[in-house]
Amino acid sequence: MKKDVIDRQPTVVTISCGVNDVWHGFHDPPQGVDLETYTSLMNKMVDDVKAATSAEVYLLTPTIIKEDLLSPENVKLEAYCEAVRRIAAGKNCHLVDLNEFFNLSLRAAQSGGAPDFHPTSDGVHMKPAGDFLMGAAILRAMGVPMTAILKETLPAAPQFSAADPLFQYWGRWDMREAGSTGAVTVNTGSTLILKFRGKGATLHFSTQHYPLQLPTLWLQLDNGEWRITHPSEELEASSQPLADGEHTVRMVVKGFREWENRWDPPLANSVVFRGVTLSGGGSLLDPPPRPRLVIEYLGDSITEGVLVLTEGAGDKRPRERWPQFSDGRRTWAYQSALLVEAEPRIAGFGRLGLTINANGGVPPGIYSFPYIYNGAPIDKSRMPDAVVINMGTNDRRAAAEVFGPLYKSYVETIRKEYPNAKIFCLRPFAGAHSEVIRNAVGQLQSAGDKSLYYVDTTGWVDSRSHTTDGTHLNLEGNSLAAEKLAVILKRELIHR
Repeated sequence: MKKDVIDRQPTVVTISCGVNDVWHGFHDPPQGVDLETYTSLMNKMVDDVKAATSAEVYLLTPTIIKEDLLSPENVKLEAYCEAVRRIAAGKNCHLVDLNEFFNLSLRAAQSGGAPDFHPTSDGVHMKPAGDFLMGAAILRAMGVPMTAILKETLPAAPQFSAADPLFQYWGRWDMREAGSTGAVTVNTGSTLILKFRGKGATLHFSTQHYPLQLPTLWLQLDNGEWRITHPSEELEASSQPLADGEHTVRMVVKGFREWENRWDPPLANSVVFRGVTLSGGGSLLDPPPRPRLVIEYLGDSITEGVLVLTEGAGDKRPRERWPQFSDGRRTWAYQSALLVEAEPRIAGFGRLGLTINANGGVPPGIYSFPYIYNGAPIDKSRMPDAVVINMGTNDRRAAAEVFGPLYKSYVETIRKEYPNAKIFCLRPFAGAHSEVIRNAVGQLQSAGDKSLYYVDTTGWVDSRSHTTDGTHLNLEGNSLAAEKLAVILKRELIHR
């Protein structure tokens, strides 16, 4: 307190404590702080600040613990909020009653037809909506007019919209409204590349549509280290000012919370890129040359990059952190394309099969393939040179006589859309329906499709060493599979 607050002689101090003091008391073993100790420490913090500074003190009641407002945690939290209210009244501090604000906002949403409103990502940590509520409540307590708060928090219009032809997109992007609402993708591995001259770049994303959790993104500047971040209304390409010159930014969608709606608009889980603003009068430049080849990858969670990462033995990988465990950039699909100097176009959805729907409301593969999401047809302005299919793992319970004809029809549907592409049908890494797939490919080859290939992946990966859970490939497994597949792709796409 002395070093970080008092020694700096602030004019305003906000104190927000209490959530962890109660929440951690429900852990095993309990690690919370009892009400008496909490009250004593809060009093001491206020006394120390008032004794050593002339700062105006604003006390914030704790927000919530879980969005079940009558949970045991929230019921216990009320006494801690009452303690803050008493201290504020007794010591002449400004009170910002965030707990009351959050309870009323959430109850109104839950009872008034807006059940998808979630200001937190996990019941505790704030999403942009929760940050807005907290910030707005503090500003109102400081006397800032509501109209000024609302105007200040309007999303800034980007200097260059997502429709600008100097942006280079890889993957499946819906560009129909790119100039107004933004470019939309629902797939990991989707990539944005931009080159500019200037001292900085701010990427603009829409974030209002996320009900629970933001996707994760990879961001790279000037071929430097990749860093993990999230979509934001204003995402800085660099945390430090850049030298005035030419710079290149690459963004790759890393992971989604796969259960949220990614199919039927309005989408609850997508990346919406609105555009870029350059600092210091910067200008967009021509992006790097596109790769000559495009390879489209169709599949399930293994293609999407779900559970590529793990935290070790016994890791339960909670859903609220799901995007952190996925990695569309380091999946076998994305990496194999880079190894043959091709542009990857990934369309993978967790749980997708030919006999079952995927997570997020996505219909079976034969129906979902021609669309980015429902109502958004695939863009045929740049046709793929090759298509790689990894399908069957989630259909392992289906009878061969059911799966076989569906697989054949699936390939025929893809062939109709991409008449000149070479199609590579992978044996699923775990071997599901391998002979059925081989037979379907053979039938289509015999019927005259000479650009169709069966890829036997037997022995490429070991389920004990190269997966995180016996099914989903880990980083090493993805790397091995990418290297094996790249040999075949180079032979058929480059050397012939």
